[in-house]
Amino acid sequence: MTHIPVRFEIRTGPIGADVLQRGVQRVLRGENMEAEAISIALVDDATILAINREFLGHDYSTDVITFPLETEPLDAEIVISVETARRQAREYKVSLREELLRLVIHGTLHLAGWRDSSGPDRKKMKAREDYYLEELRK
Repeated sequence: MTHIPVRFEIRTGPIGADVLQRGVQRVLRGENMEAEAISIALVDDATILAINREFLGHDYSTDVITFPLETEPLDAEIVISVETARRQAREYKVSLREELLRLVIHGTLHLAGWRDSSGPDRKKMKAREDYYLEELRK
């Protein structure tokens, strides 16, 4: 069983760790992956900007960053900006819960090897995100 600690550095309202943990677990099962630990950090825009600058050399805020720390066994961290997720939820007309779940699914799919750097890859990855979101609604 994968250890999935969730660190809330910013408030999310009534959204608990269990929602995000189920998202990670569902993707791991669906992608036939095993992991020792995947931690999730929920942060603000300033924190994710600092992480993006320091580790990826990008001078902008983003919604989610995934860091594979070890590969055998898989140990990783998914960092999500709750402030960006709130804005995106309003833009896409979905709940914050759904947007955070999509972002944790997105981050876990990156660990499974999915990429979104090109248009066709983005489209395939989005379809996979939609698949897992639908599965988690059941």
